[in-house]
Amino acid sequence: MVIQHLRTHLAYLKISIKTALEYRTNFIVQTMSMILNDVVWIIFWLIMFNRFSQINGWKIQDMMLLYTIVLTAYGITGMFFGNHSKIAISIVEGRLDYYMALPKNILYHLLSSRSSWFSLGDLLLGLGLAIAFIPLNHAPLYILLVALSAIIVLSFSVISGSLAFFMDNSEETCRTLNMGLISFASYPLSIYQGFTKILILLIIPAGFVSGVPVELLKSFDITWLLYMIGFTILLTIIAISVFYYGLRKYESGNLLYVRT
Repeated sequence: MVIQHLRTHLAYLKISIKTALEYRTNFIVQTMSMILNDVVWIIFWLIMFNRFSQINGWKIQDMMLLYTIVLTAYGITGMFFGNHSKIAISIVEGRLDYYMALPKNILYHLLSSRSSWFSLGDLLLGLGLAIAFIPLNHAPLYILLVALSAIIVLSFSVISGSLAFFMDNSEETCRTLNMGLISFASYPLSIYQGFTKILILLIIPAGFVSGVPVELLKSFDITWLLYMIGFTILLTIIAISVFYYGLRKYESGNLLYVRT
């Protein structure tokens, strides 16, 4: 079963690559535009830290670690599971019928059936920053933390997208939640205090997407690594449970058509 899903995923990637290369100029412009957008934010932080040597204990090197984690995690998520941001739209417009009609795991098939090549820019810049700022002996930990961050991003997106099973006009809510996650994840963990810190660790888990991985790269703590692994597993279970619970509601009355 796992091999079959991987083969299907690989087939989708091949189709996506061929489609992207048919419009090569557009593909290159999209990738470079995303890199430029990310570089602008990095320049902003370079200017900020040039004026203030540190922000609540975080230095410019820490921000580079943060962007390495965030860009690589979002790049992987977008490239390999590009439909994660379209879940709410797929539900509202009845597009799940196509996935339900095939003998595949519905959620995995839904997520992997599309690649977002905008994310290639994120991935390339993230890997470039990793080469520049991650010591070679930290590479295994970096790979593990990026994988956990990507799973958290993906799981949160599934949960927010699944709100469409239970709410009318939920597309904007889904988009706001996902944008909130990346926005909170793009700032130093040290600036959040009190209830806000609890919010970004447990409700909108931006802290586990970027802040905690940076702290682990700076000063490894097995306890916090286990917390992050445990939280990732828990959020994944919640995401899968919420989606399939909502899917039963969808099956009962929202089937509109089967895509051919």
